Amino acid sequence: MEGEKPWDSTYQYQCKKKMFEEHKEELGESRAVALANVWANYHFLNCSYPPEALAAINSWGPPPRDAMYEEKMKELKDREAIMAGDKPASQKKKQRMQMHM
Repeated sequence: MEGEKPWDSTYQYQCKKKMFEEHKEELGESRAVALANVWANYHFLNCSYPPEALAAINSWGPPPRDAMYEEKMKELKDREAIMAGDKPASQKKKQRMQMHM
């Protein structure tokens, strides 16, 4: 499997790589790469695919909710807050802590 692409977040790439590694022996390298991309695009980008492609990845399950997932979700929430003109949660916490000192 090729390295991380510029458009992949580290979390997305690590998940895609994990799916590839889990299925490459069973499917062969080229098919595992293709289906790992289908899986990642389906879960992260909400892409649609023909039923046959979705059936092939149906048993793979959703992305794992591990520490990397939690960090990515925090980044997204902070980014959304900034775009909405609000302070990120991490800055709000620092501000509250300074007020109590």
